[in-house]
Amino acid sequence: MAEERTNDITEIDAHFFRLVATFEAAAMQQLGKIANPLTGDVEIRLDGAREAIDMLDMMRRKTEGNLDEDEQRLLEHVLYQLRMNFLDVSREEQSGPAEDTAPSGDEGPTTDEAPRDEGPTTDEGESDGS
Repeated sequence: MAEERTNDITEIDAHFFRLVATFEAAAMQQLGKIANPLTGDVEIRLDGAREAIDMLDMMRRKTEGNLDEDEQRLLEHVLYQLRMNFLDVSREEQSGPAEDTAPSGDEGPTTDEAPRDEGPTTDEGESDGS
């Protein structure tokens, strides 16, 4: 049972790792950090990146208490990195010609730019922890 996992706590379930890596790669591609493997083009689609991040966050919530320490750390690390990249790219898009995913109304950055459930990082003024 649980004794099998305690012998090697650094072992992450391969299927879990691949699932997390799949969503991570999709988000990074949508953020323009890696090229589309089919076209070779670098594209920024914040709505697609937000969807991949939201899927990982849903997975984090649904698996809470069921992951071992390494799996939990992997998922949290990937979510943190993706959210920080999302904020960077969305800020760059705002300062340049932005016709990406933002609606035409002025609803502010808190709902349209940051993935859900990320606490103070959704407010541009509070995200700078340095």
